Amino acid sequence: MNRYVERISDRQLEKMLRLSGAVLVTGVKWCGKTTSSRRYAASEIILDNSAEGKNLILMADAMPQEVLNKEAPLLIDEWQNAPRLWDVVRREVDERGRRGQFILTGSSTPMDDEAKQEIFHSGFGRIANLRMHTMSSLETGFSYGKVSISKLFEEENQYISDYSDRTLEDLALSLCKGGWPNTLDDEDEDALEIPYMLLEELINNDVQRRMEDLGLRKSPSVVRRLLRSYARNVSTQASKSLIRKDLSTNEDVLFNEDTLNKYLSLLETMFITEDLEAWAPSVRSKTRVQGGPTRHLSEPSLAVASLGLSPEALLKDFRTFGFLFESYVIRDLRVYSSVMNGKLYHYRDAKGLEADAVMELRDQRWAMFEVKLFDPARVDEGAANLLKIKEKMNYSTMKQPSFLMVITAGKYARLRPDGVYEVPISLLAP
Repeated sequence: MNRYVERISDRQLEKMLRLSGAVLVTGVKWCGKTTSSRRYAASEIILDNSAEGKNLILMADAMPQEVLNKEAPLLIDEWQNAPRLWDVVRREVDERGRRGQFILTGSSTPMDDEAKQEIFHSGFGRIANLRMHTMSSLETGFSYGKVSISKLFEEENQYISDYSDRTLEDLALSLCKGGWPNTLDDEDEDALEIPYMLLEELINNDVQRRMEDLGLRKSPSVVRRLLRSYARNVSTQASKSLIRKDLSTNEDVLFNEDTLNKYLSLLETMFITEDLEAWAPSVRSKTRVQGGPTRHLSEPSLAVASLGLSPEALLKDFRTFGFLFESYVIRDLRVYSSVMNGKLYHYRDAKGLEADAVMELRDQRWAMFEVKLFDPARVDEGAANLLKIKEKMNYSTMKQPSFLMVITAGKYARLRPDGVYEVPISLLAP
């Protein structure tokens, strides 16, 4: 990549370095953690699988203080390969008594018992945590950023009227290319190949190395089937039993449940999967809120690659396009909510009322979203569902929603007569 495009998370990293002795930056491999962190680092060590990296890992185990004796802020890339450094960094922060001393980056977290034992202290008050995602549609330039979520939180019933010239073809291309920062200057044909290449690298190399740590037999075919199952069930509350059936090669013998749990935990700690947890508000009725997570890969283009799809294929299968579009929107909302000190959830009750996303801010303000590709009837349905859910809340124990929004792949942003915002993803910004 010949140019650096400022990331939304850069503002968070800069702030955390002002407030904390160290910052841990995590996220799926190739999302841009190291490149962003280098902008704030004065020195660095890279603990990768290169000869130099392996030598540094040995030094970190034997003489950790010597490894850390560099100009601050020191970037420690792939820190999890020398987990003993976590506790040493914590002590160094205490002894130096200064902020902004270290940036630790990692595309996985330790899982084996020996590695976990090295992390004796949580790092609370010393090591801040920043979860980094692939680039949102605003960062890649797909979104024009005319409609600000934060402004909607500040001003209720704000009138909006904007237009986007992005087409469904443009969206399909953006979704399939993904938010990988190193592809921004690539021709479309090359950028579309990158998710496929990255998926193969993850399946055949990165995941297999971590499987050995867990005592699992190397099996790229199982990982491939698991990711394909996740991709096929993206944006749904697919149960583990359903995923087990997908992995089973014999209908009479289900895939081992304990082994599946290890695989799922592995993909989560490598930030390849990122399920959306359920929101548990206070409701007036006794309707049970369903607590199962919605399945998502951290980067939607990995789901595209797992299913062997292309922009042209998505335009011929709107059902699959719709599920993947929802995951694409969820990725963007995760990025936007993070910089607003918010958290993202989904909502669904036993009677079938659902919202694809709920954004809750630190001060308990909240907003609710439905995601609909482009069908006007489905947009109306989504708005109606949001209004029904709004009526079910118990406002004696919570605030009224700041706003309700249906996010679409359409062209027009507006405040509907029913009070629900309708906004194309190509106009949204934090």
